[in-house]
Amino acid sequence: MIGGPNKFKVAIFGANVTTGQGGLNLAENTIKLGNWGEIQGLAQKADRYGVDGFIPIARWQGLSGPDRPWGRQFETFTWAAGLAAATQNIQIFATCLVPFIHPVMAAKMMATVDHISGGRMGLNATAGYFKPEYHMFGVEVPEHDTRYELADEWMTIVERLWAVEDDYQFDFDGDFFQLQGAQSWPKPVQTPGPMVMSAGSSPAGQQFAFKHANILFAAIGSVEHSQSVTPKLRENADAAGREDLGLWAGVHIICKDTEKEAREYLEYVEEKGDYESALHYKHIIQNGDSRGWSWDHYKKSEDPKQDESIKTFFRAGLVPLVGTPEMIVDGLQKLQDSGITGICTGLVDYDEGLDRMNEQIFPLMRDAGLRA
Repeated sequence: MIGGPNKFKVAIFGANVTTGQGGLNLAENTIKLGNWGEIQGLAQKADRYGVDGFIPIARWQGLSGPDRPWGRQFETFTWAAGLAAATQNIQIFATCLVPFIHPVMAAKMMATVDHISGGRMGLNATAGYFKPEYHMFGVEVPEHDTRYELADEWMTIVERLWAVEDDYQFDFDGDFFQLQGAQSWPKPVQTPGPMVMSAGSSPAGQQFAFKHANILFAAIGSVEHSQSVTPKLRENADAAGREDLGLWAGVHIICKDTEKEAREYLEYVEEKGDYESALHYKHIIQNGDSRGWSWDHYKKSEDPKQDESIKTFFRAGLVPLVGTPEMIVDGLQKLQDSGITGICTGLVDYDEGLDRMNEQIFPLMRDAGLRA
């Protein structure tokens, strides 16, 4: 995913939790997470089709129970190890909430999966924000910038554990970690180590990416929004000496043969929306936790189906691209024109969505010069 023939990269996002990043809905043919073969089959199909990456989300806790969207989750390092052994070319990522995994453990697991995959491992490092999961681990949520200070120290340790130094071990005395005789052998296949991506639009989040990442997710809500946000982010990265930093967007694709079919399917997905989970998620994001939130109270006070902001939470904050293959590729072209160099895409029906990507979207992307 660094370099390579494809000018514009495409990765599949979230195929490690129920419904994936297809959104918080109860539509048919979403990821059920009923057996490992379901996920392995999707990864192998993406691998055959030439998709660039396969990236999970880090979720440890569901919103509204195990039979609802995001209610079941595969842990991402072991998920990556299983898929690394079952694929040939695609970049396989683990997504790590750094407050919950010790850096020595993470560095060792990453190096192990890098060897299993023959050098195809990647790390999506996240500083964390989801307060109920912090509480589940018995950890208090630090202030925003403090989370990135911890992440910077964590990533510095990981990078040093991956590096080949004169001494085979080292001590580390930081504000958050104190290590004696830290070591990790063998080193990863990739040099200087597995590629790293991060998401963070704040100044602290950007500085973390400028120092440690190969890819930064841009926080954009629409194709049009990207045209104003991404150039400034590119300017900031270049000013930090990171002209090589890739800027990516999270995208929610609904593709059908006609625009009418795509719009009708979008209406179906919204009708099948899990409004309780979406509202719960919104409340946690806005208030830090779920205390004081009542679904019954909300239903009595207003109609959640008329709340436009909820649609953002249905899509888990991803940029919506809805329409024909031509319309999808036109949106991707506009994203690239704004400075985006790749996407992570969530799909409602991952199986059908991958087929449409291979048969309809990728050929048009090749015609547009976006892919080899």
